[in-house]
Amino acid sequence: MEIVIKPNALEELKKLEFKKEEGFRIEAIFVGSCSIYANHHLKVDQKRPDDDLFIVEDIPVLISLESQKHLSNKLTLDYNPKFGYKLSSNEEIYSFNLKIEK
Repeated sequence: MEIVIKPNALEELKKLEFKKEEGFRIEAIFVGSCSIYANHHLKVDQKRPDDDLFIVEDIPVLISLESQKHLSNKLTLDYNPKFGYKLSSNEEIYSFNLKIEK
């Protein structure tokens, strides 16, 4: 999986402090309704056994194997102060106006 963190998002993520075994989680939770395939969340979280850890620009990024089933192989994370974080791929925008949950 390739994760691209755009400069604005990187600047915001570098403000976070991670404890040992923590990272920035990108989560896709399957909901299965006819109009929404998955809900997306961003949060600082502990690494779990079913997580893959990606180090992107010195940021530890956690994505569970289950979440990876609902995401593209190439993800882009961007940030706009007015609209929050935007998670997308080359094919689609997964979600925007995302906030980091703690």
